[in-house]
Amino acid sequence: MKIQVKMSDNIPFELQVEIIKRVPVKSLVQFRSVSKQWKSLIDSSEFITHHTLKQSQLHHLLVRYTKRSEIKYISIVDDDSFPRHKFSPTVSPTAKLLTHPRMIASSHGLVCLCGFAYDLKKHLIVVWNPSIRKSVEIELPNKLNALGFGVCPKTMDPKIVRITRRTNAQVYTLSSGAWRRVSMNLRVPPGFTFCSYQLISFDLTNEEFGVIELQDSIEDPEHLCISKRKESLVVLNYDKSDVACVVWMMTKNGDPKSLLTKLFTVSFNAFHDSVYHKIVGFRKNGEPIIERLCSGDGGFRVTTLEVYEPCMENSNDLWTNTPFMIKCDSFFMTTSYTESLLLLNHPDSIIH
Repeated sequence: MKIQVKMSDNIPFELQVEIIKRVPVKSLVQFRSVSKQWKSLIDSSEFITHHTLKQSQLHHLLVRYTKRSEIKYISIVDDDSFPRHKFSPTVSPTAKLLTHPRMIASSHGLVCLCGFAYDLKKHLIVVWNPSIRKSVEIELPNKLNALGFGVCPKTMDPKIVRITRRTNAQVYTLSSGAWRRVSMNLRVPPGFTFCSYQLISFDLTNEEFGVIELQDSIEDPEHLCISKRKESLVVLNYDKSDVACVVWMMTKNGDPKSLLTKLFTVSFNAFHDSVYHKIVGFRKNGEPIIERLCSGDGGFRVTTLEVYEPCMENSNDLWTNTPFMIKCDSFFMTTSYTESLLLLNHPDSIIH
């Protein structure tokens, strides 16, 4: 006769908690159905915060692309097996309504998308956790100027920053469910004007703005892009001829006064068959991911993603086996995220 014994029957609950803390995200979602006590534990804000900050989580590269006029997403596990293990995450119904959605940023397992929903006739922001298949939709008031997204490391409260004018901004916190005005109060360096090309930072904890000073060695500030590499801000400085891109990284992440350090230069000279190329993100190990648009057979254009190895100055095609045949005006968007439980206990979140 087979007898099943529950862990709760012979292990103290305090020890159960320590064991559950070490369980991966996707298993925790399933464990919520074991008992009311386990569900209450896993859904608690304290447990979610601890699991998000203290436990090592699996990294993913999320890729958005267009195929036959349909927007698709694919998540690639970013470990030693990269890019063999990939899957199509379940996208929220609201995100599917967005026309040409932009990936604003990702933070602590949450991905922020923004776009216009023609069916609803309004601009929407979707904060999405691909790991637990939950999302929150937020209506974007008035016209979009500039957006930023992040999770406060102290409170674990997701925040959206919207700059509306030169000196005015709005902040949306998920806990309050409302927009509020904040003053930028920028202490700008001598000679600064808002017609200049400058980078503006926002402290998620203190909610203070700052100006990131650019070195004189950074050429042609009109061709700057920003990205994230190993949780640090990086600045991509393309030259005027578009044959190279210098990657700069902030030495002290979050400190506007810290200088940018030159990491390496990506040379596009080897991509002689490319019609178009740019850096669209970085892997967990810091290697840049390059999007290339090349001429294909039959008049089609083939867009590929390639991992660039700075030390070897070559690249490996992510899509060697299945290149995407897409339209000339199609493009990739990428962001990195880690698995987390954020949004699990949010009352307005939608499971899908």
